[in-house]
Amino acid sequence: MKRNFNKVYKEILKSIEEIPVIDTHEHIPVPALYENPKEPIAFLLRGYFPSDLLSAGLSQRELQMLQDDGVSTEKKWPIFKRYWLRARHTAYAREITYIMRAHGEEDMTLEGLKRFGKKINKLTAEKYLKFLESLNIKFVLVNIFGIEELKRFLKGEINLPDCFKLLIPLPIFHASVRSFQNIQEIAGIIDRTVTSLDEFLNVVKEIFKRLKERGAIGIKDQSAYQRSIDFPLPTREEAERLFNKCLTDPNNSLGWPEAKPLDDFLFHEYMRYAKELNLPVQIHTGHMAGIRNRVDKANASHFTQVLEVHQEVMFDLFHGNWPYMGDILFLAKNYPNAYLNLCWVHIIDPIYSVELLERSIVTVPHKKINGFGGDYSAPELIPAHLSLARENIARALSNLVLKNWISESEAVNIAADWLYNNPNELFKLGLKPYVP
Repeated sequence: MKRNFNKVYKEILKSIEEIPVIDTHEHIPVPALYENPKEPIAFLLRGYFPSDLLSAGLSQRELQMLQDDGVSTEKKWPIFKRYWLRARHTAYAREITYIMRAHGEEDMTLEGLKRFGKKINKLTAEKYLKFLESLNIKFVLVNIFGIEELKRFLKGEINLPDCFKLLIPLPIFHASVRSFQNIQEIAGIIDRTVTSLDEFLNVVKEIFKRLKERGAIGIKDQSAYQRSIDFPLPTREEAERLFNKCLTDPNNSLGWPEAKPLDDFLFHEYMRYAKELNLPVQIHTGHMAGIRNRVDKANASHFTQVLEVHQEVMFDLFHGNWPYMGDILFLAKNYPNAYLNLCWVHIIDPIYSVELLERSIVTVPHKKINGFGGDYSAPELIPAHLSLARENIARALSNLVLKNWISESEAVNIAADWLYNNPNELFKLGLKPYVP
């Protein structure tokens, strides 16, 4: 008897909704520091939909006005309505409609926005954590600190909730090394100053060690926003010459691409630290937030040399490498230290995500797939993305069930690995495995 897709999909989705989740990537702040806007349009435009509005022709000045919590909804509405109608069918727009519907508003109208605005509740520290618990999220892997926050964190002045797991923000330690001031600010994280490249490297290693002692479970690099993710192996002499140029005169600074040999050298040094400290490394690949950036420099294929050189370091490659599907599948299939992470991509392109997941089953060991990360700075946006991710996973697995590639029980077990067991193992979180 031929099985019906809708029936299989609904059964698998129902099981997936019961699976606990490890959210593999967020920028959400610690609860004590979180503030949200009260004006409804500003509240809704904290995710990625502003990029689609800009793509549709909205000006930066108009966007700033829409995101201003002090401007009335009535004044914003004519502009917002015009561009909403141009972009309302994108996946980014789906998060907006999801949030509105979750508050009982089916249509985007001025009256509906006003009613929605009255329902917005501030997430206090207590409500914040309960909110995450209500989504069945057990741990959130966060990339949230700059230099000053790292310094305060290591001094014990900032603490993380138990469900927050810190990722070391790597670009601070290589992409920012362009001047005397940058170098000394980094050393100041542990109240040091440096006079040589060797001293600087020792300081950074000590910072990484202390961060791990304070609970860091991995390293995150998003330098693809500023540079290509090809990291050739420069000589130490090249790197030291540039580093010494910064130290010699506080007025000196490195431009780009002048700084690239130093940047590359430091990156490879830190990969050796990752090996020594047994920390997985997350890498931004593919699409970048905002508009007007060159995605070709972020293609994971550029990262192949790093995978070759640092074979004992586990790399979690982000965002499904959108739009370069074949490249990420090749890397995850052929390099034991390359993992495929679907954070953010579910809300970038759901159709791509379903195809990527379906093809990954037949090409990549499924234990190397991490299924979800919201990639938000606002926790209230996570449910929309998580709901879409669960639907995408259910669709991909249902397609394979109907093709007789896997059984329904195998599909649910795979989903449990993608959403929970795989990140639990990769990041050594110590949770009991989930068995559906």
